[in-house]
Amino acid sequence: MKVLFCTMRYNWHYIFITSNKITASLFSVWGFVTLVTPTDIMLNCIDNVVMRMIVAVFILMVIYFAIVIGVTIYTKQRKQVKIFDLHSNHSLFVEYGDLFNNGNPNEKKNIVFAGNRCFDTIVDDDLVGSKKIHGLALERIYKQNNRDSDTVSNEIQNNLLLHGYKYTNIKQKEKRSGNLRRYDVGSVAEIKGLNNEQYFILGLTYFDNELRAHVEKEDYIKAIASLVKYISERSQGFPTYMPVIGTGGADVGSANDLAVYIVKTIELFKDKIDCDIHIVVRDKEEKIGLMNLKML
Repeated sequence: MKVLFCTMRYNWHYIFITSNKITASLFSVWGFVTLVTPTDIMLNCIDNVVMRMIVAVFILMVIYFAIVIGVTIYTKQRKQVKIFDLHSNHSLFVEYGDLFNNGNPNEKKNIVFAGNRCFDTIVDDDLVGSKKIHGLALERIYKQNNRDSDTVSNEIQNNLLLHGYKYTNIKQKEKRSGNLRRYDVGSVAEIKGLNNEQYFILGLTYFDNELRAHVEKEDYIKAIASLVKYISERSQGFPTYMPVIGTGGADVGSANDLAVYIVKTIELFKDKIDCDIHIVVRDKEEKIGLMNLKML
């Protein structure tokens, strides 16, 4: 029951809009049936008019409640939702799962995640957290034993240089360790991941001297627009998987608010995006109503 209440809480808009539509359709059919066969005779055993009205209202409430429960159960079972169409028969999906394991393991795909604007590659729970998506992605590369943090850092810097992103050289007193070249917000570094994966790393946050990550809302908006534009230009038609960017400590809004903003931004570019995009939500960790996003 608790699970159903959680599902209802985060998908209430979809559940009640859908339940109302089903109820209206059901009662329309019921009204038509009463033209042929009276259905109120089931209450003939109740002589008191007030009591008959109470029983009738109770029956309607039970029917409506049953419909709401049915729609809630259906909503809980949905693990993937198509939000809208993109260009060339592609679509935007929001789904529960693991960013690195969703989809066909043999397919070529792009995986998007955010990092800091210095594009640090040392996973030490100081510069890059080992539990963050950024750290998990880098650790997957390092475990192959043929690329270390210096190699990946060089790959990132070369790719950023290739795209001509601007940067500022900062001093160590501003950031006590790691790379001291801070790129403009919204810069995207593209490197090879594992097997058929291509990583798109978004430069989102900046560090203070204590290596606390920060991003202003205005910069977040700019970064997401830059990322979606990059996907539209560099996806090469391959499916692109991304998390709800900004939920890993950037503190720019709730997971649901950020998901809504990302969906809205993708919608602005939908006529230019020639790949399927999958926004992957970590089930039970991020309270996002998938079906509510469909109602935007």
